Amino acid sequence: MISFYWGSLALVSGLTLQLADRRHWLTGHLFLIAIIGFTLTGLHYISAHASPVLQFMIVAMKILAYVLLPVIILIVGISFVRYSYRLIRKEGWAFHYSLLAIVGGLLVAMLVLSGLNFWSWHLQRLWQLLGLSLLLTGYFTFSFVAYLIACMTTRIGRHRQIDHIIVLGAGLMPDGRPTRTLAYRLRAAAKFYRAQRTRYHQPVTIVVSGGQGSDEVIAESTSMRQYLVSLGIPRDVIQEEDQSTSTIENLKFSHTLIVRKRPFYKAVVVTNGYHVLRANIFARQLHLNLTGISSRTPLYYLPFAMFREYLALILMYRWSNLMAVLGLTAWYVAVLVRLV
Repeated sequence: MISFYWGSLALVSGLTLQLADRRHWLTGHLFLIAIIGFTLTGLHYISAHASPVLQFMIVAMKILAYVLLPVIILIVGISFVRYSYRLIRKEGWAFHYSLLAIVGGLLVAMLVLSGLNFWSWHLQRLWQLLGLSLLLTGYFTFSFVAYLIACMTTRIGRHRQIDHIIVLGAGLMPDGRPTRTLAYRLRAAAKFYRAQRTRYHQPVTIVVSGGQGSDEVIAESTSMRQYLVSLGIPRDVIQEEDQSTSTIENLKFSHTLIVRKRPFYKAVVVTNGYHVLRANIFARQLHLNLTGISSRTPLYYLPFAMFREYLALILMYRWSNLMAVLGLTAWYVAVLVRLV
C-alpha cells in the first residue's frame, strides 16, 4: 500500500536523522508522516477484513468525525479567545498575548461564514475560499503537531559528562527577581550541576546568560547569579554573560566567553521544555557541540508559550513555509480549474 510505503520511508528517514543529529524540526515532520501512514494502513486493513457489523461501525465513526470536526474547531477557537483573555488579565496587556485570540477568532469566523453560506448565501466562490482556508489550517496544524513531536525527540538521548552549563535568560520581575519561568530554569540548572558533581566528581561551571533590558533594574545574568547562590551553588563556579538580548546571542556570547578559557568544552543548555527545540536548532546552525535540557514551565503560561515558540519557528523557516503555502495554494487553484 502507498500509505505503508510512505510511512516506512518517513520512519526510516526520521530515525536516521534522529541518530545523526536530534536538533532538527524536520524529525517531527517525518515521524508524524510515519504515524499517519501506518494509521491509514491499519484502517485500510481493518476495513478490508472486517465483518459487516464492524464495517458499519467504521462508516459510522467516519460520519461522526465529519460531524464533530466543526464542533472541535469551534471549541478550539473559543478556548483560544478565553485563554488570551485570562492571560491578559493575569499578565497585563501586550499584543503578543492576543495572538491566540486572533487565531481563535479566525477559526470561529470560518465556521460562521460556512454556516451563513450553507443556510442563506449559497456563494460558490465563498465555498472555494473557505476550502483554501481549511487546507492551509490543516497545513499549519500538521506543522504544529510536528513541533510537539520534535520537542520530545530533541530531548531524547543520554546525558554525557559536561564541564559547562549554560542557562538562558527569561526576563525579570519589576524588582529584579527572576520570573517564575526563569526560576524554573535556574532550579533545573542547579539540580543538573549537583548531579554532574556527584556522578563525575569534576568541576562544572555555570554560565548565566542575559543582558539588561530597558525595563529591567539589573542585568538578567546578575539576578540569575544571585538566585543560584541562594540555592546553594558556590559563587565562584558561576560566570556571567551580560550582553545578550536573544536566544541566538545567548549561545554566541556564552560560547565566546567559554572558549577563552576552554577551547574544547562540553556543555548543555538549560531552558524550558517548549524552547529546547529552537535552542538546539540555533546551536546546530552555529556549529556548537551542545544540546538542551528542559525545565518546568508554569502551567497557565504553557499554551501561550508553545504557540509563540511555534510562530518563532515558522518565522525562522519562513521561506520554506512560504513555498509550502504557495505550493498548496497553486495546487488547490489547479484543482478548481481542473488542471490537476
